[in-house]
Amino acid sequence: HPCGSELGIQGGELVKTDGVWDLDLRHPGKTTKQRKKGPKLVWKKQINDKTTGRNEAVSHDRQKQVPLSSDASFFQALGLSKADGKPRPGMSSKLKQCQKFVEIVGGLVDSSIDVDVDTPSTIRTMDMGCGRGYLTFALHSYLYNKYRADHVIESSGIDVRPKLVKEVNGIARSLGTDFDGLLFKEGTIESVLLETSMEVKENAAASLDVLIALHACDTATDDALFSGIQKGSDILVVAPCCHKQVRRQLDKHTSQVGKQHPLTDVLRHNIYRERIAETVTDSVRALLLEIANYNVQVFEFIGGEHTSKNVMITAAKRKRSRRKTDLEELRNRLKSLCSLHGIQEQRLAKFMGEAIIPDGDVQSSSRLSSKTMPPL
Repeated sequence: HPCGSELGIQGGELVKTDGVWDLDLRHPGKTTKQRKKGPKLVWKKQINDKTTGRNEAVSHDRQKQVPLSSDASFFQALGLSKADGKPRPGMSSKLKQCQKFVEIVGGLVDSSIDVDVDTPSTIRTMDMGCGRGYLTFALHSYLYNKYRADHVIESSGIDVRPKLVKEVNGIARSLGTDFDGLLFKEGTIESVLLETSMEVKENAAASLDVLIALHACDTATDDALFSGIQKGSDILVVAPCCHKQVRRQLDKHTSQVGKQHPLTDVLRHNIYRERIAETVTDSVRALLLEIANYNVQVFEFIGGEHTSKNVMITAAKRKRSRRKTDLEELRNRLKSLCSLHGIQEQRLAKFMGEAIIPDGDVQSSSRLSSKTMPPL
């Protein structure tokens, strides 16, 4: 190229830990008579701290900012990291997942606190189906360290295994007063929802409530969401797993409509029907949460190399109610989406009493009961 590279690049800079190199691709004589023809790699400067003898960190060597220190005592106690902060063998992905989770949920709490005129005195989180509690510990630590001066931090994790609950409670107690507000309880998602389904927040300003349900099977996600809506939870966080209810209806609809369906060439492939069932289910949930006056986001939580079930839905309660015209539009979009895919029943819509069939009757809402709860 007469003036630089074929891409029109005039030059570049290579920054190494020990120095900086300049690459000059300009035509000789353009800016200086001392340039020779052809590319030229020039040593620019050395980066070194003469007093310590250590190389100075340059921009691309800087450690990525994360909400929690990887050498935190709870990370070590849970077996995620070593004393130097490096992950233990096989725990690197879980450590990254904890950081990402806290970044997401902590950010939602931060936003809610910032916009609150009446600052809540208590920040309360409930993690349904917490397992070993990696994420529960991480979120509690973040909230406690950031908000303990002005707020009471109450965190709870629910799991069905009594031995595991006892173990993680023991770890929490061993970590000192910072984790006094963290408690793990034995139970199922169903039992917790039955206990709390009729509880309603009397004073919205008294606490900021966060409900978390990751990988609740099939319609258990809907049960958790409705419980949060009914209680007036400020933040809802779910990572759905399995979408059987809609998949069965989609299969039936596809076989009945046949080649007349506009998506015939997509739906005739089993793998695409599965993906569409997942996408439609979570899209319906997002619309219903918007109707319930939440701001909703649906996104990839962690990379697909860790799990194929990596979609997260977050919902933050709005301070102002939506206008009637906006609600009407959302309901029309909900009906259109369900009609296209042959969905005549959806659990969250049923609980909320929302019609999903154009010109059809509203699904009768029902309270959460042991008879309507699905198994995990």
